Amino acid sequence: MRSWAFLVIVYGLLLQGESSLASEDQEIHVTPEVSLGDQCNGYCFLVLKPFLDFFTQLKEATDANNEMKDKISSLEVTISNLQSQLLNSETQIKNNIEQIKDKDNQIKDKDNQIKDKLNQLKEKDNQIKGLREQMELVSGVLAEKNDQLSKISQTAENIPETCGRGTPNGVYQIKVRGIEPFQVPCVSDSSGWTVIERRFDGSVDFNRNWTAYKDGFGDIRGEFFLGLEKVHLMTVAQPQELHIQLGDVDGTYRYARYDNFVVGSEEEGFLLKSLGEYSGNAGDSLRLHVNGKFATVDRDSFNNCVNSFDGPWWFQDPKSCGHSSLNGKYTKDGIAHGKNGISWGNWNKFDYKLSLTFVKIMIRPKSPQT
Repeated sequence: MRSWAFLVIVYGLLLQGESSLASEDQEIHVTPEVSLGDQCNGYCFLVLKPFLDFFTQLKEATDANNEMKDKISSLEVTISNLQSQLLNSETQIKNNIEQIKDKDNQIKDKDNQIKDKLNQLKEKDNQIKGLREQMELVSGVLAEKNDQLSKISQTAENIPETCGRGTPNGVYQIKVRGIEPFQVPCVSDSSGWTVIERRFDGSVDFNRNWTAYKDGFGDIRGEFFLGLEKVHLMTVAQPQELHIQLGDVDGTYRYARYDNFVVGSEEEGFLLKSLGEYSGNAGDSLRLHVNGKFATVDRDSFNNCVNSFDGPWWFQDPKSCGHSSLNGKYTKDGIAHGKNGISWGNWNKFDYKLSLTFVKIMIRPKSPQT
């Protein structure tokens, strides 16, 4: 305020100085007496004008400086707000990071729990596997002991010609005229059946050549075929019944029985000479094969049936090849591709896409021994 008052006073003096100079220019021919104060007016204006200009510039600079201070103050407020927002964002990010870490820790805990469960399951599987191996070992030992007992109890003089009745099920030795004694699986507890073929898990390949089917193959305690030569001699020695047990993947079991089963010699192509009367609930799907020679991949009378059914069997119809083939390809899911599965036509209305998963073929004399 003081600077402004000073400027006003100086400005007034300057105006007076300017008016005095103007009057002096107009009345230069008059020479009145001029006082010392009047003489100072023009001189003082000239002296003080630079100061006036300076103070004017100073005022403008001060105003500009104040305006700049206001802008700086506004920017400082803005920066302070932005810093506050940044601090809040950093705090929120830290919180989110902590939450993510917590979730990661929870996931790791769950992973560890899953790993522990998997390890426990593996241990259980190993225990079960070990128990199964022990059971198999014990079963093998028992079977071996039974075989030893049966061999000890049988001599060349008392070896039976077929499986007896009323004895434990197992593997026994029998003798048939025209061949050395051989072992067979017997279902002897009440029926006296001799098992000549068994299939249940696909562990043995049944698509074999003529020699294999003549002599037999497989494991008589698992999947096997006894041999056409043995079966021929057994059916020639005395009249035999035929019993065929069948099962599918759903656990359904049925059977077909024939009361006069006869197989010819090798010279006759192991011809299916006779079946006799049928009984059972599986349907008669073997009748069409009577008088058919046994065919293998290397001896097929019609050159196509073994390939069509993917397995050896008795075939005599060159067009349809018949209604059954129990030596076809084994499939665990019970689904065949074409006619190449284990088929029994009457089982599922001649839908050959269904493949059976269980086969047991047995014979016994028509008058079972006691």
